Amino acid sequence: VYFGGQAVVLGLLFLLNSDASDAFNFLFYILTFHAAVVLSIRMATIWTGIYFVIASSVSLISRGWDGLYAVFFYLAVFIVCTILGNTVQQTELTSERNQSLVDELKETQQKLQELAVVEERNRLARDLHDSVKQQVFAISMQLSAARTALSPTDKAYSSVVEAERLAQQAGAELTTLISALRPPALESKTLANAMSEHVDAWSRQNNIAYELDIDSTVSISQQTEQALFRVLQEALANVSRHSKASQVMVTLRSQDDTVALVVEDNGAGYDAKHNKRGVGLDSMRERLMAVNGTLEVSSLKSQGTSVIATVRRS
Repeated sequence: VYFGGQAVVLGLLFLLNSDASDAFNFLFYILTFHAAVVLSIRMATIWTGIYFVIASSVSLISRGWDGLYAVFFYLAVFIVCTILGNTVQQTELTSERNQSLVDELKETQQKLQELAVVEERNRLARDLHDSVKQQVFAISMQLSAARTALSPTDKAYSSVVEAERLAQQAGAELTTLISALRPPALESKTLANAMSEHVDAWSRQNNIAYELDIDSTVSISQQTEQALFRVLQEALANVSRHSKASQVMVTLRSQDDTVALVVEDNGAGYDAKHNKRGVGLDSMRERLMAVNGTLEVSSLKSQGTSVIATVRRS
């Protein structure tokens, strides 16, 4: 429509029988260049032919056979304009393809970095499980044997009992750490299933009741799923360590373009206004910041704690 309308306008200008016909032809050259830049080579050739026929017809009608020289000149100019326009088009397309390749390269590089991080975390988890955890378990067994051999009246008995308790606590902490380093593979599960299984296992391990309200239709990127799962792990770890709670409520819901994970407990709580930092809270915030998410923590003493992680679907 645009190029046809321009042809009609320039054709009407020629009908004015003005002495500025050469200037009108120059407008045709610009229009030909424009068509070659934005249209396919086939369509650009068709429009160039139309413009050439109009300009040549006007020249032959107004000048007779003397206008034949102008026709050959127009032919050369229109061809040059078409070639230049198509060259510009190909240059722009090449630039877009190069930019697309650069974007793909950056995305691939980021994925490789993430894979390297995951592999390193898995290696560290294996090393902790195969060496440190086994040694802690062996120490715990030795202390248990020593406690059994001692009488409660012995001076060393209370020290051995305390050492055994600390060894068991260290083993539990290592189990939590290994689980955090090497979480369930979300690639083979949905986020809802992975969360449900983790909360159930955590509940049995810590003897804390739970309720779930998880939307199984939530669909987000793998990186965002990983961030939310890590936040759930850290939030539940904080509940078991500090809250003295008897029940936890875990909610995963979506609304419009956002997804929210809420972990609420009925524990002792704390003064969130004056205690906004901590390794656990900082870790959760950093994970969410990596996916443009936010973390909100509200808590009052003796009224429990609520952790809300919000991320965007896109």
